[in-house]
Amino acid sequence: MSLLAQPRLTLITRHADTEMSRIHDVVEHKVLVDGRADVEEVLSRLMLSKEPRTPKTLDLIGHSTPGTSLLQLGDWVIDASSSTVTSFFRGLADHDVLPRLGVHAVRLLGCKTTETAQARATICRLSDILGLEVYGTTGLLYSAHYNANGFSGDWKFLLVGSSDIRRAVAGDNDVRADIDPRWLDVDALPAVALHETRPSCPRRIANDRAARNILRLIRRDEGAQMPGLLAMPAFEIALPSAKAGFYHLAQIILDGHFLRVYPDASSRTGILYPVAQPQTLRSLVDALPAAS
Repeated sequence: MSLLAQPRLTLITRHADTEMSRIHDVVEHKVLVDGRADVEEVLSRLMLSKEPRTPKTLDLIGHSTPGTSLLQLGDWVIDASSSTVTSFFRGLADHDVLPRLGVHAVRLLGCKTTETAQARATICRLSDILGLEVYGTTGLLYSAHYNANGFSGDWKFLLVGSSDIRRAVAGDNDVRADIDPRWLDVDALPAVALHETRPSCPRRIANDRAARNILRLIRRDEGAQMPGLLAMPAFEIALPSAKAGFYHLAQIILDGHFLRVYPDASSRTGILYPVAQPQTLRSLVDALPAAS
């Protein structure tokens, strides 16, 4: 039976420790990959196949990276803060590759691939790009979680989808919002040297032009404090200050629908400003260079 006729299209990292080798042995219908180029080659080959398609998930099975819990296939780390990663998935979306193969969801199957803010942001960003549900895991995965057909349905309770993550971030819409009268004046924000701060999410660096383009999208007179909203940031943007080598920091949260700043220092409640065009903001952020 062809891969396209399976309920799961399973791609597994070829880089194998003892447990991953057991997974190789257990799963019968699979393709081993060494990185992004192999994934691209497999999908391209399947697109040319005349075999009938059935509805399926795209299951990417690999290790998760220490500290960030991002899925790694061979030498490829699936990290949405990398423009090369987002460009790859955007290319799949632009050519409608996954739906044409019958794929209705993508699953990042490694140990605890929803554990960190960076991993959860990656899941949501990939979902935005692909227009599909993307899943990660809440626990450690072993060969016992797999059978000949791939990831066993008996363990689906270990999966968390991008929709679940967004709901958890947004809460139940009963978070109290306290209007903050302050206009978003970037120059009034604390200025910091980047080497003295450690971001909790991927950081991007904006030049003066990029900063102006970003701020044009912010409704700067509609700020509010939401003490109960503990939303994880997808990105932190470093906006240039008047002092050379120093930056003002802002966070992109809730899929680009809000910009959060901390004018009273990061230990205090942040102020959220709504974004007029979230998709445009995400595109601008994707084009910014990552902090070294």
